[in-house]
Amino acid sequence: MLFFAPRHSIKAQSPDTTVARLLAAKDDTTKVVSIAKYAWKIIDTDQENSLKLYHELVKLGHKLGYDYWIAIGWLNIGYIDAAKANDKQAIADFRKAIPYFRKENKINDVAACLLNIGACSERIGELDTRINATMEAIRLLENTEYKPMLAQANLAMGVMYYNLNKFKKGLAYFQKGVTLARAAKDTTKLINGLFGVTNCLSSLQDFSGGHKHATEALRLAKASGKGHNLTVANTCFSEMYIKAKNAPRVIYYSGQILKHAIASADTHYQLIAYINLAEGYNLAHNYQKRIYYLNKALAIGQEKGVTIQLDDIYKGLSEAYSGLNQHQQALNFYKKYTVYRDSTTNERDNKNIAELEIKYQTAQKEKALTQKKLQLAQKDLQLQNIRQYKLISIAAALIAFLTASLIYLNFRHKRKLHARQLQTVQQEKEIQVLQALMQGEEKERSRIAKDLHDGVAGMLVAAKMHVSSLGVQHAELATSKSYRQTQTLLDEASYEVRKTAHNLMPEMLMRFGLDEALRRYCHNISNENTLVVQYDSWGDIKRHKNSFELSVYRIVQELLNNIIKHSQASHAIVQLSCRNNILSATIEDNGIGFDKHAAKTDGLELRSLQSRVQAINGKLEVETEAGSGVSAYLEFQTSGLEMVSV
Repeated sequence: MLFFAPRHSIKAQSPDTTVARLLAAKDDTTKVVSIAKYAWKIIDTDQENSLKLYHELVKLGHKLGYDYWIAIGWLNIGYIDAAKANDKQAIADFRKAIPYFRKENKINDVAACLLNIGACSERIGELDTRINATMEAIRLLENTEYKPMLAQANLAMGVMYYNLNKFKKGLAYFQKGVTLARAAKDTTKLINGLFGVTNCLSSLQDFSGGHKHATEALRLAKASGKGHNLTVANTCFSEMYIKAKNAPRVIYYSGQILKHAIASADTHYQLIAYINLAEGYNLAHNYQKRIYYLNKALAIGQEKGVTIQLDDIYKGLSEAYSGLNQHQQALNFYKKYTVYRDSTTNERDNKNIAELEIKYQTAQKEKALTQKKLQLAQKDLQLQNIRQYKLISIAAALIAFLTASLIYLNFRHKRKLHARQLQTVQQEKEIQVLQALMQGEEKERSRIAKDLHDGVAGMLVAAKMHVSSLGVQHAELATSKSYRQTQTLLDEASYEVRKTAHNLMPEMLMRFGLDEALRRYCHNISNENTLVVQYDSWGDIKRHKNSFELSVYRIVQELLNNIIKHSQASHAIVQLSCRNNILSATIEDNGIGFDKHAAKTDGLELRSLQSRVQAINGKLEVETEAGSGVSAYLEFQTSGLEMVSV
């Protein structure tokens, strides 16, 4: 997890002409600021020109005596080298930035460099450096106003505990980091924290909880539009499905990681993508493709010196060749695996030492904090005696002021409370009207379904019997083309009437519940030549009140109908889960999507769906943009809606 705060942003221009213009400008403060702004703007999309500009920024900083901009230059150069998996060079870059940040007393930026050094050091197996850098960053950030940076430090601690297989402790640190990141409204750190929470929960076999956090991470990443955020969010799903042993999902999300990592020139996540793709094909028992992607990962690992994953790569290659009965190749890679396995064993020993170090440092800090609190308490007592005399003289005035303030605040509070009560009553009336309309609609559906099934369908069956009787009485009639076509049309009409009746009042929903009804509905509409609909369910999905299940069924049915009518998609996924009295559903497709701000028709349909969801105390979130499909997330509170068995 690499981190530093964005500094500037400017309007997009042509990279080549803008870079040339900036480099040719006069060497002054305006040039420094302009270069810093533009270099940051293109850091994820044009790393070559960004790197050129940051080196120019360092040069200008030395020439003009700007220590701060020298430090900013080296910090961002380190970020680019880290994204390319040049971790040793990145560590050197971050170390160059630290002295200049210290001169400017930029404690938060010093901590950012230390956390980045720690992250890069772990990737190349230098665990001692990781420990020392992270502990120093925490020491600097404690009791400061830099809460966002402290969130990053907690995420780093979560990573350390996760790598020690201490998943519950790691989860606690990741959750603390997520809370701090939400408060700071820092999307990148929030996505990294959600990634850590997902990994810990899925390692503890809580796949429903992991899926919820991974879905939030992907939703935030799509909204941000940043390539790095998209690689991290898709890695959430890839890692979770590896633990769940779901080969198709692993392959799909690992492919998404690779796509975004290549687009943002992120070599580190390209390595992760290749390793995860290999694991997906291993789960699918496709050893040839496993070998192909492991060799891709091996090439990056050897080129960049990423030793921490080499033992897993060699072991995977040995197993894959063994599966193909190529035993000599399998033996060669197994020998390499044993060499790196011994190195990994030493690293695990170091991690155990690191855990003891963390405990010791924590105890020391708690002791120092207790002593400081005691000293502060003594000083507060002295100050209290001094202040007491001053407070007596202004007490009367304060009491009068406070009394007037309380009267005013009470009056304002009553006004706000009354306004809220009126608003609540209005909303309740609107919901009651909508519920009544929905109930009336379902009653009308039920009546029409009964009329079709008992009336029209019965008449069609009777007509078919009479036609068949005519064929028996008149043999020459039975052989005619018109007679056979009439029988065929009667069969098709009878089938369509029954199908329409069942759709109007789904029998499966009443008999077996929401889970089975949605599973069968998805199976019925799935077609390999037009739209493949995949259905998954998580957790223990119990039966609920018929009216509630029918409303949820209709909402999901409407979302799938929109996909069929508008999306031009070839694949859709419906996922249903229930945990801690929360029923949630996700409906995604790979279609053309739509622009919510420009498409008036889709906007009306969305508002209608939102109203229906709110009528049963649920919420609907839709993420889409033109050309990238649609993802809809439904969530309902099910307390008190469970069906009581007699």
